[in-house]
Amino acid sequence: MFLPRKQQGVALITALLVVSLAAVLAASLVKHLNYDIRRSENILRLDQAQLFNKNSVEFAMVLISRDWELNNKIDTVEDIQTFNDYAIAIALDGPPVSLELFDLQSCFNLNNLTAANTDLPKMRTQYSKLLSSLEIDINVHRTLTDSLIDWIDGDQENQPQGAEYDYYIGLDHPYRIADAPLASISELRLVKGYTNAVIDQLKDHVCVLPNANSGININTASSIMLDSIEGLGGFGEQIVKDRDGDINTDNAANNVNDINVNGGPGLDTSNTSPFEKPEDFKKYVKDVLKVKKFDDKGLQVYSEYFLIESRTQLGTGNVKLFSIIYRDNSKGETKLINQTSGAL
Repeated sequence: MFLPRKQQGVALITALLVVSLAAVLAASLVKHLNYDIRRSENILRLDQAQLFNKNSVEFAMVLISRDWELNNKIDTVEDIQTFNDYAIAIALDGPPVSLELFDLQSCFNLNNLTAANTDLPKMRTQYSKLLSSLEIDINVHRTLTDSLIDWIDGDQENQPQGAEYDYYIGLDHPYRIADAPLASISELRLVKGYTNAVIDQLKDHVCVLPNANSGININTASSIMLDSIEGLGGFGEQIVKDRDGDINTDNAANNVNDINVNGGPGLDTSNTSPFEKPEDFKKYVKDVLKVKKFDDKGLQVYSEYFLIESRTQLGTGNVKLFSIIYRDNSKGETKLINQTSGAL
């Protein structure tokens, strides 16, 4: 039996519609399948990159501990440069991985500005001098110092130009004050007075350590940091020149055993004079810089806190991992303090 001509047309259109829908559905499934494959691939590669980063941090911790075994007396700029030259490109069976080491006791520990620090008045003065050295507007120095102290301390008693709970809860977008030590430099964005411009000027000269009474390594501190120390204002550049001399790092150390042993290969240490003891630095300040009264409390010649920035190349980008390492100067043992894929 034959269908009427009109019904045959409807049946043909229906068939074409079903085929079209099936084709669209199939194309959509293929597209989503491709997305799923690419997403899974990216997740896998990201996991691999993070694994390479973590393994490189373990490798760096071994080097830091090895450095203590070879020479546990002092840490210098030369040591940091030798480490970075050696670890600049690690040969691994996988994507390119690189490491960079930073001495976290060459900068000002913001958590030293806590009421628990018996030298708080001294820390206040030093921080203010650091702000001056960085040419931050002198009119905001007191606000930056007072508000940071209020942010860290556990009370609700305002510093003269600081801010406590009532200030932050009254903002257009209110939030609570921490009343605890800083966990990261990025936390400064929440503190009264700390604009992006101020933080950009500060970030290379300050750090955040869990110890609220950490010292400064005079063998690695920058001229700006040294200028902020009471009695050393204006002498920073001269100290760095007398301390470091001319370090030639054109050739990298090629053996882990060379680290911190007579400077390692490629390092000209004939004209460098790092300080072996705080007493040596105190004598240098008195005899060479002619500073009559100088308090060396809070100054040291070694470091216990380090920042390791590990990077694994993933396609056209880099996967980064930031790790804070603590090395016990009495034993040389290393411990991971903090780790994040975001900037610390």
